[in-house]
Amino acid sequence: MVAFATDDQLKNDDDNVWNKHFFGKEASNANPINYKNSVNTQYGESSGLEEFCEKAQLLNIEVMKGMYEAWNDKMWNDAAGILIWMSHPAYPSFVWQTYDYYYDPTGAYWGAKKACEHLHIQWNASNNSIKAVNTTGKDLKGAVAKATIYDLNGKEVPAYGQTKQIDVAASNIAEVFTLNFNPFNLAFGKNVVASSTTATSKSASMVTDGGAGSRWESEYSDHQWIYIDLGKEEKIDNVVLKWEAAFAKEYDLQVSNDTKEWKTVYTNKEGKGGTEKIELEPVTARYVKLTGIKRATQFGYSLFEFEIYDEKTKKMDGLTSLHFIKLELTDVEGNLLSENFYWRNGVDDLDYTLLNTLPEAKLSCRVVDKSVSDGKMKIALKNNSGTVAFANRVRLINKETQERVLPVIMSDNYITLMPGEEKMISVEAKPEMLKGGVSVLVKQYGKAEQNKLDI
Repeated sequence: MVAFATDDQLKNDDDNVWNKHFFGKEASNANPINYKNSVNTQYGESSGLEEFCEKAQLLNIEVMKGMYEAWNDKMWNDAAGILIWMSHPAYPSFVWQTYDYYYDPTGAYWGAKKACEHLHIQWNASNNSIKAVNTTGKDLKGAVAKATIYDLNGKEVPAYGQTKQIDVAASNIAEVFTLNFNPFNLAFGKNVVASSTTATSKSASMVTDGGAGSRWESEYSDHQWIYIDLGKEEKIDNVVLKWEAAFAKEYDLQVSNDTKEWKTVYTNKEGKGGTEKIELEPVTARYVKLTGIKRATQFGYSLFEFEIYDEKTKKMDGLTSLHFIKLELTDVEGNLLSENFYWRNGVDDLDYTLLNTLPEAKLSCRVVDKSVSDGKMKIALKNNSGTVAFANRVRLINKETQERVLPVIMSDNYITLMPGEEKMISVEAKPEMLKGGVSVLVKQYGKAEQNKLDI
């Protein structure tokens, strides 16, 4: 059922119709303060409304795609479906809707469209797991999943990419591999043992999965511990603890080669939480243990990551703090089934402000195929420069009326192109809307919109 506000209701200042909807003071998650703070924090403060709107669409892409991909990730495991409420409002709106009052697909639409592919490949930002999704009624055999990692300048960094063949059963998912953005962390992927845990989703293994969003949580008492089995004796000289809000006020770090006799190598009686980087006198050990002595909160101990390094620790050579993840899923014959794209900050989670430093790329657009009588065409967008062309938004304008061509069905939008990359975009609209010709406008993120093609 859809409820419409009457003219009298909209004119009545005492009525709560607007107040309880988007950007009203009582609009819950859609209140303007939280939304504006999220956009400003992640993408930087804007000089004007147009810039803010552009950045907001990137947030909308992430949030909507993330909801559907979260369901994919847990398919048939505590997740049987997802329901999105108020995604097609009967009045102009700025957030949440998948297309707006004027039939213009928003960033949320493109996020949902990508995540809902029947054959799909996706990244879990919490633990860096890559999964292939098959919601068809036919098994997928011999597919190849590929992850390519690019730095902020669009240069591929091969050390972080992976490729693997995978089978995915009908109406199911399959984990392909886990990306490791910190290859010098000795603890990554290693076995972990803890004195307790509060839930399966907060198990001890979460501290070595390399994900910023997953965590271990102990029972609510002071005397708890967790240790990592490095698999063999390693020479260790520093440890990094990434605490959730429930951190340890007092704790010991201990090492052992047999889990029976433990040697204390570090004691902290004034823990501050957050990220603690602890330098040790070099010590050789197979097991490294955190022993909680006193909690800082009423809850247990909660760790996002427990990282261990040797004396040869290196920095993330060749990988800028902000980087890009490109995923591809191809069939046994090499045909592309799914392509997905993400931006990630490995140092300051959710800080994407470095995108604002990207130089303008040289873009070109050409017609690949068209049938005006059917209202269909295919265009190719290409990046002819040596820099990343990020989140390019494509719009169509009727040349005679100078009006937007809406509604329009497009295969993709907000398209990012690496140096030299070209992508095909299929377009479909009512034939009468294309009479007189159309102009293809392209807006690269942070740059002025340009007319790239007249058809």
